[in-house]
Amino acid sequence: MTRACIYLLLVLLCAGTARAEFLLVADQRTVAAGGVLNVTLFVTNDSAEQSLAVEVPARLTLRARGLADALDIVLTPVEARATQVSVPPGGFLRVRYSGPLPPGLTGNLVLDPQEIGGSSLGVAAAPAEMAKPIVEQESAPVRRNTAALPANVPSERDSERFTSAYSPYEPNYFIAGSNGGGNAKFQVSLKFRLFKENTTTPFLEKLYLAYSQTSLWAIGKSSAPFYDSSYRPSFFFLDDEVSQWPFRQSSQLGFQAGVEHESNGKDGTDSRSMNIAFVRPTLTFPFRDKYFVSVSPKIYSYLEKSDNPDMPYYRGYGDLLIKVGKKDGLQLATTLRKGTDQGPYSVQLDLSLPLNTEKLGNFGGYLHLQYFNGYGESLLDYNRRVQPQIRLGLMITR
Repeated sequence: MTRACIYLLLVLLCAGTARAEFLLVADQRTVAAGGVLNVTLFVTNDSAEQSLAVEVPARLTLRARGLADALDIVLTPVEARATQVSVPPGGFLRVRYSGPLPPGLTGNLVLDPQEIGGSSLGVAAAPAEMAKPIVEQESAPVRRNTAALPANVPSERDSERFTSAYSPYEPNYFIAGSNGGGNAKFQVSLKFRLFKENTTTPFLEKLYLAYSQTSLWAIGKSSAPFYDSSYRPSFFFLDDEVSQWPFRQSSQLGFQAGVEHESNGKDGTDSRSMNIAFVRPTLTFPFRDKYFVSVSPKIYSYLEKSDNPDMPYYRGYGDLLIKVGKKDGLQLATTLRKGTDQGPYSVQLDLSLPLNTEKLGNFGGYLHLQYFNGYGESLLDYNRRVQPQIRLGLMITR
């Protein structure tokens, strides 16, 4: 599995309740017996709502499965790091470990970590004369010779910064239905934190760039064309925990404000585009057994809508998102929109159920049922009422 695939997998898995997941990856598949084994430990926080306190192992002990007489492999961190760390919502921590393999240990090995849960590590230990060195051995700690890397290859520090700053934004899903012909709908949405945590100016830590895309795909038609897509880059300030609500100690108030562009990438009479400035407070009321209700109105003003000046007539000046359910269980999200006239409106209901049960082999993601009724499911149809749609599929993050 390539590093890029690993990073993408970690991003997609970051949602739900605050629970630590551990993934151990070897830098190379083949290691010289008696040489140095370098691994990377990923610790993910799969919640999109709360930080997670994690204890980083001071060392990793790997035990060869099925080889009772084999010596344990002991790995230590390459760089000094605090043992108690906080992993942000939807993020992950990356720690590199290194240590020697016993000289007589060869063959295809399955190594089980003793200090952490999670998947085992598979490596091939070849006799020293047959294996290529993993890295140039130096005095501890082991370091990569980055000076020899091509100019277009990012340094390890840059890669870590780039991937750790990504997290889910709006829900990511793929669903399909058949009213009016076979059709599918999918959404991809990620946000990128512009500044590292613990900067000298805390305000900067809460600045984000985001990109969301929602597409309707006419899979039932000849050649299966895309009917329409909405592209939404945005820039905003986001603080998920501005304060606690005064009349209920455990309630939380979040706040978001920024600008957003939305268009469908078409020209002529099918062109749709607008720019808005928005604010979005989010009030969450938790209840017993991890149940909660959240209310999140998005209030916006049109900065530019020359292509479609009647947009407020059909879409209005705000969306209302209401969520209710259990943090690690069944959830219902309702998105309401009302135009300035009496007629135009839209209602979208999203029901999601976690699939990470033992019966399903801890399958990732959520079973997703969506219902839409009203005007403008796509940007192309902002001024037309579409047929009610029921679609079923997979939600990756919610």
